Amino acid sequence: MPAVSVVIATYNQARWLGQAIDDVRRQTFRDWELVVVDDGSTDSTRAVVARYEGDSRVRYLFQPNQERSAARNRGIAATSGRLLAFLDADDRWVPEKLAKQVAALAATPEAAFCYTPARFVDGSGAPLATRKPPRSVAGWIFPSLVRANLIILASVVARRDRVEEVGGFDAALPVYGCEDWDLWLRLARRHPVAVVDEELTLYRAHDGNTAPEQLLRSAFCVIDKTYADPAVAREAGISRTAIRARHLWYHAAGVAATHRSAAARLALKAFGESPSAVLTRPAAGALAALVLPQAAVRRLRGLPG
Repeated sequence: MPAVSVVIATYNQARWLGQAIDDVRRQTFRDWELVVVDDGSTDSTRAVVARYEGDSRVRYLFQPNQERSAARNRGIAATSGRLLAFLDADDRWVPEKLAKQVAALAATPEAAFCYTPARFVDGSGAPLATRKPPRSVAGWIFPSLVRANLIILASVVARRDRVEEVGGFDAALPVYGCEDWDLWLRLARRHPVAVVDEELTLYRAHDGNTAPEQLLRSAFCVIDKTYADPAVAREAGISRTAIRARHLWYHAAGVAATHRSAAARLALKAFGESPSAVLTRPAAGALAALVLPQAAVRRLRGLPG
């Protein structure tokens, strides 16, 4: 039984997939298995994986398109490692990533999972100003995590038993894009979280990323699901309406560069949801994006804290 099972769920991302597989194979930690779950791709995904048929640790599974949660759950079910690592086909890993996270989880047996901050890169792999999260948090992070999804999927190594304990990814969510946030919330509400505070994960920003509008709809689905339990507001220290407002501000900041009028409408909607949220960091970022030159906004986004 390998120590770490790596799951790549992919749909029509053959152009990136080989790099992702290569990054797994270059890990300094060698005790892993990799399953690529092809979620109904119509491109050359199968042929890309076939290039690695000489490596018995790499396997390929095909399924008709069922979306990313179902694909990741199938990958979990098809593997046996006590630790689970997730990598999207368009993202990258630094060679020491698994080794450092396995060691971190061994040192914090109470933690359900370990993540790393991620450096955003462009389509060619050149680094961008964005780091997520700007400042890492560990331990009881549920209140922080409710306020925003701090964690990139590809940065996580999780304990299999903890993931199975909360039911894995929710394949019944009506909108996808924040399904990983939903899983992190369910885990972090029950258990502490560990972090390796090094940029060992590279998140590729490109035209094929999930559209911002879909991410916002998906975030609202996760918020509504999470706050269906009335105890969440007390545990998180923030109301559902305030969280919705924060995400409207995030979205306004994201679209301000190209759709200023849409960003202004989102800002007004956010203020209507929760006037006090105008004093939060997401609101400050959105307002800066609306009034400052874009070069200044990019410099601000690269700052920590």
